[in-house]
Amino acid sequence: MEITKEDLFDISAEASHRLNQNIRDAFNQGNLENYLMAIGMEDLIPKKDNRFYDSDPEGKLIIFGDSQIRKKDVFGCLKDLGIPKTRVELYFGYNELVKYPFQRLQYKYEYRLILFGPLPHSTSGKDNFSSIINKLEETDGYTKVVRLTDGHALKITKTNLKNAVREEIRNGYLVI
Repeated sequence: MEITKEDLFDISAEASHRLNQNIRDAFNQGNLENYLMAIGMEDLIPKKDNRFYDSDPEGKLIIFGDSQIRKKDVFGCLKDLGIPKTRVELYFGYNELVKYPFQRLQYKYEYRLILFGPLPHSTSGKDNFSSIINKLEETDGYTKVVRLTDGHALKITKTNLKNAVREEIRNGYLVI
């Protein structure tokens, strides 16, 4: 029997569907890496960046910085990406930022991503580092830090917030 172009289309569609389902099943069973290796697709396994504390991929996002956007708009942006309000903590007030005990984030499994907008220069716990952001980036035990910028300086906008979080979801670091 000869396979026609129409047959090829149907075969490709069904094979794609089955492969997609097998990948999802392997992921749900915690066996995705082994499955990808078994089918010769180990190059698709995301490279893990070992610079960060290995926290819960479905953990919380914590956002620090002076923001011109309202908290409800931040929650709305993140909800659009599939992240519920219960997974988000916001610290926008000057006094909150100056006095926040950043050391409490060290080795905390429940925090997955720390996002920074503009901060006061002098914050609690920065020690000998030039900023608290540098301290968290360069000290073991902290999860991934992302600087929210407008291209020039730290700034929290709906666009850069969505883009940063969308990128972390896309690269597999953050799970929704």
